[in-house]
Amino acid sequence: MDAEPRITTANVLLMAGLLLLGYLLGNVLLLVFAAVVLAVGLDGLARSVAGRLALSRGWALAGVVSGAALVILGALGVSATRLIQQFQDLGQTVFDFAGRVQAWLNEQGLMALIENMEDEGGGLASAANGLAGNAMTYGMTAFGAITSLVILVILTVFLAADPSLYRQGVVRLVPRQKRDMAQETLSAIAYALRWWFIGQFASMIALGLTVGLGLFVMGVDLWFALAVLTAILTLIPFLGPLIATLPIVAVGFTEGIQTGLIVLVGYAVIQNLEGNVLGPMIQQKAVNLAPALLISLQVMLSLIFGVLGLILAAPLTIVAMVTVQKLRVEHTLGEKVT
Repeated sequence: MDAEPRITTANVLLMAGLLLLGYLLGNVLLLVFAAVVLAVGLDGLARSVAGRLALSRGWALAGVVSGAALVILGALGVSATRLIQQFQDLGQTVFDFAGRVQAWLNEQGLMALIENMEDEGGGLASAANGLAGNAMTYGMTAFGAITSLVILVILTVFLAADPSLYRQGVVRLVPRQKRDMAQETLSAIAYALRWWFIGQFASMIALGLTVGLGLFVMGVDLWFALAVLTAILTLIPFLGPLIATLPIVAVGFTEGIQTGLIVLVGYAVIQNLEGNVLGPMIQQKAVNLAPALLISLQVMLSLIFGVLGLILAAPLTIVAMVTVQKLRVEHTLGEKVT
């Protein structure tokens, strides 16, 4: 039986140093991890296309990347001006809705109660200012965002072009007798991330289309911006759809109480179908994430690393869970994970 590893001062200092380094380089490491997740997704799509069309993986990957680029550029070219205008109108609509809510609270005499709560607990206004300050602190400048996007695209393309090169490089860092275990663990991680990527992509398309179509049929002017916003926020499991509820419901109620209630009920139905039907189908292929664990990590990583940490909390949790299952539960404890 192998001896249990001892906790020494050197080990504690090493762990503390690694944690500090991870914190200082957190945004860079998260950007690299985002490229890995996208590369794994593109690799999965390329292999699927190659198998169906009898193409080489390289040509299939080139087709997938080119097709995605053409769709994105085409969509921006056709609707960028309209989308920007709708987002501006959406912001004004939400602001006006907040003003109406405040006026209603004044009429009901509830603002005095809220002001008392502010005085006792630090104030809702202070909390709002704090959130705004955090958003400004964590938000990237326009130049920084563009630079990060360019780096992300370049890293993703290189990683997807020859994933085995980088995978073998990682495996070579492991002692020879442990390399089979490392290969198995990396394969399991790639499989889980691939299905998470597919699941998020399917959820984005499904929610964006259904929300946009429903609002369009109801005659809501801002249907396009709300559909795009819903699709983007779906990248954040659990919290993203909840965040999208505010502008959707706000716009609905500005069209009338009846419209607002229909929008609220309709969005709840759509969200429940996605969460109880589409989500579980995909999670059977990936990792079933515990909501409480994921939300806790989302909040923690968003406070530390901002929006990027919030978005990548789910795939990071998947990597951690699969790694523990393979290295600890299966290989160390000898228990098979189903």
